[in-house]
Amino acid sequence: MNKLKQALVVTGTFLAFAGVGYVSSDTVHADTPRVDMVDVSNHNRQMTAPEFVYMRNTYGMKAVTTKISEGTSFHDYTAPGNIAAAKAAGVYINGYHFLSSTTVSGAIAEADYAAHMAKADGLPVGAVLAVDIENSYQLSMGSRMQPVATAFENRVRAYGYRSTTYTGGYSSSVSPAGEKAWLAQYPYVPTLAMKLYNTEHAWQWTSNQRFASSLGRFDASILYDNFFTAGTDKDAVVPNVTPNDKVVNKPDTSAIQQFKNAGNKFTAYKSFRVDKIAYVNGMWQAINYDMAGGKDASWTANGIPLAMLDNVTRGNYAATRVGDQVKFKTGYNYGTIDQYDNNSNGAGIVEGVYGNIWYNANSLLAK
Repeated sequence: MNKLKQALVVTGTFLAFAGVGYVSSDTVHADTPRVDMVDVSNHNRQMTAPEFVYMRNTYGMKAVTTKISEGTSFHDYTAPGNIAAAKAAGVYINGYHFLSSTTVSGAIAEADYAAHMAKADGLPVGAVLAVDIENSYQLSMGSRMQPVATAFENRVRAYGYRSTTYTGGYSSSVSPAGEKAWLAQYPYVPTLAMKLYNTEHAWQWTSNQRFASSLGRFDASILYDNFFTAGTDKDAVVPNVTPNDKVVNKPDTSAIQQFKNAGNKFTAYKSFRVDKIAYVNGMWQAINYDMAGGKDASWTANGIPLAMLDNVTRGNYAATRVGDQVKFKTGYNYGTIDQYDNNSNGAGIVEGVYGNIWYNANSLLAK
């Protein structure tokens, strides 16, 4: 994060946070790792949709993560505009909170503040609200910070957000054990062949990325899974309350249990109706109400790219229309279910480059 970069400069050493090699490279060249995600804050000023569109089209950026808050009183004024701009640009939007506490109770208080600010800013339900741990007094605690990070993550999950820990690669012991993290380490000369921390969600490999569309320097990360590019529902409402109890997931539905009994395998050879069609998130998509679980379906969560479908009604040589019958193309019509959500009876399938798409398990079972 930009705050980390400034803090390290002030201390005069890069060893306090990440050990040897955690420095911002002076050169971002053509052979660098992918720019899958960019994180921004007030240090980057207010961002605009055209800037994010340029990053998306020129560098293949998929996601933006914006600073939401810090402690229990600081709100980043650029967050609402950054969230709106990312949505307009058709990229995934997430948030992060800079943690000050070293106690479980303090982390819960900060999580409540962060979640309320995120809701007010328009961060979608299902987006990531990460906890940023990089103060030297926290890093010196090592694994004793894990319960603190866990408390923050569990608390924001009760508001409908997902969470993980951002910290330095050499200080990863502060991240909850057994959980994937978002780790930072800046090699002197980052290259495309480098895949540091590729068992984690993401590796932030530079704080020196520049774009022709924007002023200043940016933090850039490569993503190793779809954690930062899945699960958001822009139309859902985050509860405007402080939860008292941890959210308890419902038991497996009948359809989900059938899929689990079958080794999470599915086949979807039957055709289905196109109930809605739109150009969303940079591609043409279709929605079938049954497969999406209702008419309130989200294009980001439930939209099926037309590139995955064969048009049964008119073939693939004419534009698909509402009312057409379509079916999954070979390669997309069988496979393994990657996630379940018992609360919504949802089955999530990672559809290659299109990321995770949620289907109603009952409807998918019938296909």
